[in-house]
Amino acid sequence: MSIEVIKAQIDKFLESDAPEVIAIKGAWGVGKTYSWKKYLNEAKLRDRIKLNRYSYVSMFGVNSLESFKYAIFENVVSKNLIGTEPSVDTFKKNTSDLLESMSRKSFDFFRSSPLLKSFTPAIDSLSFLSLNGTLICIDDLERKGGNLTIKDVLGLISMLKEQKKCKIALLLNDNEEGMDDYEKYREKVIDIELEFAPTATECASIAYEGKGYIYETLAELTKKLDIRNIRVLKKIERLINLAMPYLDGYEQDIKYQLINSLTLFSWCYYGSSNGAPTLDFVTNIGYSLFGIGDDKKKDTEEHIRWKAILREYGYSNTDDLDLVLANAVRTGYFVEDTLKQEATKNNGLVIASKTQQSFSDTWHLYHDTFENNQNEVINALYDSFKLNARYITPVNLNGTVTLFRELGETKKCSELIDFYISLRKEEKELFDLSNFFGDCPDEEVVYKFREIHLTNVTTESVKQILERISGRNGWHERDELILANTTVDEY
Repeated sequence: MSIEVIKAQIDKFLESDAPEVIAIKGAWGVGKTYSWKKYLNEAKLRDRIKLNRYSYVSMFGVNSLESFKYAIFENVVSKNLIGTEPSVDTFKKNTSDLLESMSRKSFDFFRSSPLLKSFTPAIDSLSFLSLNGTLICIDDLERKGGNLTIKDVLGLISMLKEQKKCKIALLLNDNEEGMDDYEKYREKVIDIELEFAPTATECASIAYEGKGYIYETLAELTKKLDIRNIRVLKKIERLINLAMPYLDGYEQDIKYQLINSLTLFSWCYYGSSNGAPTLDFVTNIGYSLFGIGDDKKKDTEEHIRWKAILREYGYSNTDDLDLVLANAVRTGYFVEDTLKQEATKNNGLVIASKTQQSFSDTWHLYHDTFENNQNEVINALYDSFKLNARYITPVNLNGTVTLFRELGETKKCSELIDFYISLRKEEKELFDLSNFFGDCPDEEVVYKFREIHLTNVTTESVKQILERISGRNGWHERDELILANTTVDEY
């Protein structure tokens, strides 16, 4: 049954003062209580609730009919206070109304009697008698105390409807044990029974009232995982709202990773009993989703199914930022410095990737035309290179310098190399030539990289190097670098 139909029936129920009982059934966690309170509050704002008083009672741990009756009384609020919790003030108001309904003589008798304690059950009964024309929501019936039977509860509900002219909404979880009496007697007590089974999209619309990128992305991702548990959806929302202020100014890709991973990790952590992968499995997945370092023969059927779920969701591998997010799912909080540290690393990689694309797009001026546009190409590449040098690889530096030499721009070649080295000289491993160049390295790039790399490496003396490699069949690139820069006199 769609939530539109559910809402329409609840609205109709609230707009009438006819005594009746409505039962709303559904799986645990799909948002029955949350939706009831939401629709009730919306009806209040539209002034569409017919009865003037309301009481919400959870049956959790209630062990007797007397306790149940009194719980209804003490939780009564006027309809204009729906959406607020009962308080001492509302209890005083209920008690005052009760006393006003008694004669002065009766009240003086109860107040002055030395046997006041023995009249407590009578007072409880009087409290119950004051509930005429009250809208009552009874929740968590299946979690009642062991000394209270379903049959007794339904009997009292029937009395509230028939004798007290009340309207009662009963919220029930499907497939709970010990509910046989409900099935047996519901025909005599229940007037309307609604099956609350919203889709994942409808659950997201129930749980999330915000607008914009975050909530649009949340709705899309929770639909992919078919998350219908409102509590899980609200936990995801809470974590995202905690983390987002720390990512102000970061690339949208990082914000998407945060939403994507927190949604997946929360589903795994809270929903593994419903077929979701365990959080430990996901955070230790590595690159095995791509078959890298993966022994498929050791995969169980469950692991194969879990990997299929992750691939369908679009999850590739777990990085250091993901580990921070997974820990927040387990603990419920973020360590700001740690989150920012890992997010900043990933943010740099995203910017580098986009920068490389931007730089590559500039190269299309050279590759994709037959026009004589040399000056345009040189100026565009030169400006783009200096703008994006922080994220350009040494390979692309070498390619740019090689092109400039072919076009006769030798001076600009030196300027670009020196600018690149000056900007990134703290990245020591960047200048290790063995990692980057193929068959056609530019001589000036090689010379200046070797020079800066040589100053960064811890060196042995020439004698130590020669003694070490004299009895071996091989040596390290670093050895060649040092020996190649050793003078004849030193040899």
